[in-house]
Amino acid sequence: MINSKQYDVIIVGAGPAGSNTAISYKHLNPDLNIAIFDKSQFPRDKSCGDAIGPGVINALKRFGNEHILNGEPEVVSTTLFGPKNIGIQNYIPEVKNKEDSVVYVIPRLDLDNRIFDLAKSLDVDSYEEYRYLGFDRTKDKKIAVTFKNSDGEEETYLTKILVGADGANSRVRKNLNLNQNTDWHKAIAIRAYIDSPNYLEIFKERSLMFEINVSALRGYAWAFPSKDTLINIGIGMPLSLFKKENKNINEMLNDFVETLESRGVIVDNIRMEKSYMLPFASSRPKLAHDQVALVGDAGSMINPMSGEGIFYGMESGFLLAENTHNFLKNENEKINQGIRAYEKSFNKRFSKHYLSCALARLVLQSPFMTQRLLAIASIDQHTIDFVVELLFDEARLTIKEVVLLGSKFLLPLWLLKLLKTTN
Repeated sequence: MINSKQYDVIIVGAGPAGSNTAISYKHLNPDLNIAIFDKSQFPRDKSCGDAIGPGVINALKRFGNEHILNGEPEVVSTTLFGPKNIGIQNYIPEVKNKEDSVVYVIPRLDLDNRIFDLAKSLDVDSYEEYRYLGFDRTKDKKIAVTFKNSDGEEETYLTKILVGADGANSRVRKNLNLNQNTDWHKAIAIRAYIDSPNYLEIFKERSLMFEINVSALRGYAWAFPSKDTLINIGIGMPLSLFKKENKNINEMLNDFVETLESRGVIVDNIRMEKSYMLPFASSRPKLAHDQVALVGDAGSMINPMSGEGIFYGMESGFLLAENTHNFLKNENEKINQGIRAYEKSFNKRFSKHYLSCALARLVLQSPFMTQRLLAIASIDQHTIDFVVELLFDEARLTIKEVVLLGSKFLLPLWLLKLLKTTN
């Protein structure tokens, strides 16, 4: 049965991508009728490294929502470990077009609920414990979207635009007959929480620790400090290699815990271990369809180098709203023009960045190249800044950057040190 309530936009998925899509629409056009549906009851956990950088902070500031970060401790540096235990600690550099050079580590149980609450405060209708079943197109050119509620009853709602923000295993994407990423363009990861009373003492400050090509074969492990003694730890690697090497993700996590302990980190109360898949942006599906759009993980918007996706998901929601909010009272052709404009603007902004991160991922899959890169970065500030900007901002490789990095790889380290001391 079709519900009498009709919407301008229905969003499937209440994570940061879906919620920020709703927030953006309501700020750009408060008169729009927007609804978010999610299969879970919030707050709900989501496996992730929990780190949010300057991009997410900037997305929150766009509509004055940065207050949800109040009281959270700032993380100000990164520490990179590589083969032969090479370690580099570096402050997060200033990033282009963004005011903040800090990171916060907030469990997704809290962060996602805060952003969802922002959407609800704007009179966005929210439907929790509603499982998406599918959609059909009606004769009057609307989208009929069907859900199953917590009582097992089916409900159908009409909308002008359907937004798939339902994550890496998106059902909306599946309904569009779009293939999932191949194993080469996916990673498998596992996250856990620990308590560590001496982490800040070991690293001298709140520092994001990355370990590349040590515990994870051609992947990386992490330890990110949150509030008090809470630390988010995890490990991930390309799915194709994981299957080829017949790895066990829980054993890999245990090995990383032993590595942390060997560095003097006290690890207490390991809990909430949960594995998950990451669809890399090196293989993205078509984002724009007839009255349907994909945002966030549903559109494979995961940084191939860092595994970060919150920033891209939130920005994609804004770009979709920016390109379509003025057309929702017009004919469907105008709406579809806006959806296509969204895809074009997203790709224009991020394609070269994603390509740069994919190339960096290939470089960092070689232990020799990782060791060499970290050795160069230990004596060259520009190199480490660029690596961190690939992780947390929209940095991209230019011809100038390739030539510059290439020359540093070819020069002997003693000569590179000498050139640095003479400059």
